[in-house]
Order: sequence, then C-alpha cells, then structure tokens
Amino acid sequence: MRRQHSELLIHVSSGMGRAVVLGFAAYCASKFALEALADNYRYELAPFGIDSVIVEPGIHQTPILEKFLSPVDQDRAAEYGSTADAIKKVQGVFDAANSSPETPGPEGVVRAFVQLIETPAGERPFRTVPTAALRPLLEPYNAVAATIRDTLAQVFKVPELTVLQQPSSVGA
Repeated sequence: MRRQHSELLIHVSSGMGRAVVLGFAAYCASKFALEALADNYRYELAPFGIDSVIVEPGIHQTPILEKFLSPVDQDRAAEYGSTADAIKKVQGVFDAANSSPETPGPEGVVRAFVQLIETPAGERPFRTVPTAALRPLLEPYNAVAATIRDTLAQVFKVPELTVLQQPSSVGA
C-alpha cells in the first residue's frame, strides 16, 4: 500500500464506537478501539498517500442482530437486579429494530462505501454516518472530535499529518 501512494482503508465502526450502550461493553470497547486505530492510522499513513476512514452505521437489518446471545448463567445474570432488567430493555430495542420493516437494510452502508471509494484521495471525510436516524447524534460529536484532533496536531507540532499527502510530496 505504501509503495502505491494511494490506497484506502475503510473501517466499519458503529454508533457504539462513540457512545456506550448498556449490556454491550465488549462490543463498544472493540469499536472504540477501532475508532482510535483508524484515527491513528490516518495520521501515520497520510504521508504515504493512504486514507484511513471510518463508516459509522446505526442499526440495520443484518444477520448481526440475529446473533446476540443471552447469558448462559441466568442465576448470575439475576444477581444484577435492575441492571439485568435494563439490559433486557436495551436488547428489546434491537429485537424490535430487527423485526421492523422501517429498519433499513445494508444498502445505505454499501452506498457510503462506494462513495468513499469513488471520492479522490485526500478529499474523503474521515467519518461517514450513512444512517439518517443516527446523524443528529453522531455528527455534532464527530465535529467536536475533529476540532480536538486538529488542536492536538497543533499542540504536538505535527499539523502536516492531518492532511493526506499527494504522492509527489511523499518521501521515498
């Protein structure tokens, strides 16, 4: 990828990579980590002409919603009392979304991928939120994060790393 000086890494995150949801600690942690990795790659790989971007879909009708598991040890789960009940309510939201005809399929996410691929290198947005219902929640958060990211680049005296380099300006 570095030798070609124009590549694209698309990381599939989630709204749960920006805000936690009760009962999904491991999933949220993995998506938060992915967000950090993609952001760091954006810095580190920009001098090689490699874009690192994130797509943050919301709830879509995909097989992932069918793969949620309930705790095997119901006695231990019951020890959590009202928290266990709250987790069941959260799970109910996902179950309802999975069976709702209004929940979008993956087509919007696929269109976001195609648009990112077709966008010229260096012009791609770092974060894309393809799900209309999720945009009001994530776009303000992402805008603040972008400001913080740019400020940190200034503080650490590496603002040039926030801009994808054109191949002619990349060192060998």
